[in-house]
Amino acid sequence: MGISIAAGACTALGAVLLFVKRRWDNSSLAVFLGLASGVMVAVVLFDMLPSALVFGGWLKALVGLVLGLLILAIFDRQVFNHSAARNSLVALGYMIMLGIAMHDLPEGMAIALGSEMKARTGMVIALGIGIHNIPEGMAIAAPLLMAGIKQVRVLGQILLVGLITPLGTVVGLLAVAFLPNLLPLLLGLASGIMIYLVMFQLWPQARIKDPRSRWWGFWIGIIIILIATFI
Repeated sequence: MGISIAAGACTALGAVLLFVKRRWDNSSLAVFLGLASGVMVAVVLFDMLPSALVFGGWLKALVGLVLGLLILAIFDRQVFNHSAARNSLVALGYMIMLGIAMHDLPEGMAIALGSEMKARTGMVIALGIGIHNIPEGMAIAAPLLMAGIKQVRVLGQILLVGLITPLGTVVGLLAVAFLPNLLPLLLGLASGIMIYLVMFQLWPQARIKDPRSRWWGFWIGIIIILIATFI
């Protein structure tokens, strides 16, 4: 549970970093986003999906994978399309906050499911989520600060968003405890969520920041998980 709280707190860390330094080098942000992408891809390929197959539920895992992709796609379409139509900085900041909160719940579930397999798996999932929560915190804070909202208020609201991740972890643990037969489905669901985050959020954002630097972070993330898997 502690690793989930830490991952959620990284959202607030992103806001704090923005308070300290308003402008960040695009290359550094691209490496951060690439690292989170690499970690998540490696966890899905080397831990989540293989574990679902070990439990003998490849069909359930496939259904969960598709559901995970669809759920995140619907959230993005419904939330961020509306936010694009709103020109108020305050409205934009709160719509981004809502969208990220929606993402954080299933992310917390992914941490719980990973931990059910191996403590290390839960930790590396939390690492990937925590890294990508940092720029998310920046994304929430930037328009709110530009709109003139005080830093203390912005930080307090982002801390509340950070609590959604451990809440998702509790939901995931309860699901595993009371619905153990659905573990392959839930592992597939978590995998779909993570793949969507990489394909449609992290990787495209990293490309915008710096298309070359993102690859450094990506391969570092892959190598970290490979070493952790085979040690």
